[in-house]
Amino acid sequence: MVKVALSVAYDGTSFRGWTDVRDSTLRPTLSRLLRQSELPLEVASRTDAGVHAFGNVCSFSCASPPRDLAQLTYSLNQLLPPEVCVTQISLPPPDFDVRETVGKEYRYHVNFAPRRQPLTRLYEWQVPARRGALAWDGASAAHAASLMLGRHSFAAFGNTPRGKERRAPVDASCALQMLQLRQLTPTVVQFRVRGDRFLYKMVRNIVGALVRVGQGELEHEELLHALESGRFERSDSLPITAPAHGLVLHSIMYARGNGPFDCHESLRAAGVNMQPDGLCDRGGGLRPWRVRAISSRRRSNG
Repeated sequence: MVKVALSVAYDGTSFRGWTDVRDSTLRPTLSRLLRQSELPLEVASRTDAGVHAFGNVCSFSCASPPRDLAQLTYSLNQLLPPEVCVTQISLPPPDFDVRETVGKEYRYHVNFAPRRQPLTRLYEWQVPARRGALAWDGASAAHAASLMLGRHSFAAFGNTPRGKERRAPVDASCALQMLQLRQLTPTVVQFRVRGDRFLYKMVRNIVGALVRVGQGELEHEELLHALESGRFERSDSLPITAPAHGLVLHSIMYARGNGPFDCHESLRAAGVNMQPDGLCDRGGGLRPWRVRAISSRRRSNG
């Protein structure tokens, strides 16, 4: 049997999570092209309903290798719906396990514009300031983010697992290597989160907590206590779970030399010409966080 690995990007708006992407689009299309009825697809990350992906990785086994990976990439993308794109295909070693990752990176967008933005509403959490509310303090949120770096128990930031995982004991120890806030526009903030593993809805709960910190509704000390004790003391200090549609699974990381696309160049598909951060970095370059608050007040013309 031959292993085949695919890097997949998709707009999760109309999908009920990875299972829907797999069963309604990828698997039937691959089966048709490869003339193989049973095609089990394993995936590195099972995204939830509404979550987008720029670089999820899946793999399958088949009796013989595809003749032309570049042609297979092209044919797949001709047949797949516009919400799904295979960006790369490779033939990794036979012992490759798509689930043996060393890390993942997620990106989340929050827009603090005073009015809703219809054109970007499907890809960002829009948090307009309430009348009389304090301006969003990005510097305070960035400081809170720095306190969460490293290995901690993130039990306070994980929701109850799904399905069969509900019965299994949960290891809440996770290591965050990156938790950055980047200001993309005067009102849009990008959260970049990279870690070795994540609990169910952990990224969305972290974003929700940092938004509350910036709003002055959650203190740094409460965050530290939650990391140490595994829970929030006050019921009204619980983090908001940020909505799914603002989240993008940006990339999957493997140990050096063990990734599905670390193989020889001749075994790699031509790929698709996409911008490196296509779904994530809309317009303009990333700028380091500037220590100032984002206010909902409009400037006076006078």
